[in-house]
Amino acid sequence: MLGALWWLSCLPEWRKFRRAARQVAACQQSYLSKLVDRNQGCEYFRHYKLTRREEFRERLPLVDYTQLEPWIERCAKGQANLLCREPIRLFEPTSGTQAVKLIPYTASLKAEFQRGLSAWIGDLYAGKPELMSGRAYWSITPPPQRPQRTAGDIPIGFEDDAAYLSGWTQPLLRRLLAIPKASDLDETIAQLVDCPDLTLVSVWSPTFWLLLLERLQGRDLRKIWPRLRFLSCWADGPSERFLPALRASLPDLFIQPKGLLATEAFVSFPLLGRQGGALSLSSHFFEFVDENGLLYLAHELRAGQIYEVVVSNGGGLYRYRLGDRIQVTGFYRDCPLLRFVGRTALVSDHCGEKLTPEAIEPWLPVRGGPCFVAFESGGYVLYAQGELEEALKEGEIALCKHYHYGLCRNLGQLKPLKGFRLEGDSWEAFYTRLESLGRRRGEVKPSALRLEEDWSRHLPGGWA
Repeated sequence: MLGALWWLSCLPEWRKFRRAARQVAACQQSYLSKLVDRNQGCEYFRHYKLTRREEFRERLPLVDYTQLEPWIERCAKGQANLLCREPIRLFEPTSGTQAVKLIPYTASLKAEFQRGLSAWIGDLYAGKPELMSGRAYWSITPPPQRPQRTAGDIPIGFEDDAAYLSGWTQPLLRRLLAIPKASDLDETIAQLVDCPDLTLVSVWSPTFWLLLLERLQGRDLRKIWPRLRFLSCWADGPSERFLPALRASLPDLFIQPKGLLATEAFVSFPLLGRQGGALSLSSHFFEFVDENGLLYLAHELRAGQIYEVVVSNGGGLYRYRLGDRIQVTGFYRDCPLLRFVGRTALVSDHCGEKLTPEAIEPWLPVRGGPCFVAFESGGYVLYAQGELEEALKEGEIALCKHYHYGLCRNLGQLKPLKGFRLEGDSWEAFYTRLESLGRRRGEVKPSALRLEEDWSRHLPGGWA
């Protein structure tokens, strides 16, 4: 049984995590020592005069992608020994505020992701052994695109979902997957319908799974997938609203919220019967910034508090601010359990699109009244006075150039950009709504992107 073999391969990492959960500080310091030792002599460490693990937090600054971008650009051109001693196997793209970010992946970073995944599967299959008996559908990589390489001839993007794993587990997972390679929507549906032994589905946004189910309206889902009992997806923040629709589609479906995963790091994974995801102690070195700017280590976190995640990984990102905020919901043994709260920056993310004001500002028209973009009825809407036709054309083209927004549009998770033409005293209506939400007029900052939704119900005007 392939599922049982995969579970057996995950057991050592699951047991290692359970031991580490009683030795949080020691586990994290052990990882940090190995990370510093392995990369001694790389140019980044020499630049900051780092020679000992004890100096790691003193000498290396907190950084974001913008500060690391010059280093990553040199790596992409093929220069070695810059951020780490290991060769970079590929760059995985993800959205940035202005353009696509390229995250370097080494063999060590792949192994770190696999450790987190193995601990999750070890716990999941132990508690739900029936999932081992069938196949799984995982949606990780985007649909196939034309292969790309950097100027230094380094691949951009993973070939398929199984490529995230290493060693003999990679071909094993390919045989377990209902769809080994990412496909377009129609092909995905056709292959899933032809998989009656489907037991597990893992997707990012619940809207993607609902989109697939829409194509099967009128069909008995239980006849198509009589053994499907488990769905893993985002369930916090904006994704929470879609859970009732998921439960209505298959009433006996067990929905497990995902842990916090970013392209840069495997932060946490869910545990059965626990609220919040367990910090993936063996994956990376973690630090946390509280709302007063103070720094904490994993063993210093307190229940109920909110922190920003800072990660150091085996791909050459050190003291890297992920921009994700978490709340500590409790502990498994001594390991913190985390719930995703939101982004530190202004980000609208309903389906994984990660839309920011910087993606909107370059094409936003200059008008006398309120002029902004916000989410409404399955897509984004430009609210502004005057003629909107040209701005909508330019905006749709510009937004689709942003990596994750473009993926969501191509998959059909987001509708095209629409326009709502404002009329009359739109400023008064604008501020009246914000005041009803507890905002003071003098404190409202202008922004090309607003996170409040359904503005057409509150502003005078009509659809363009």
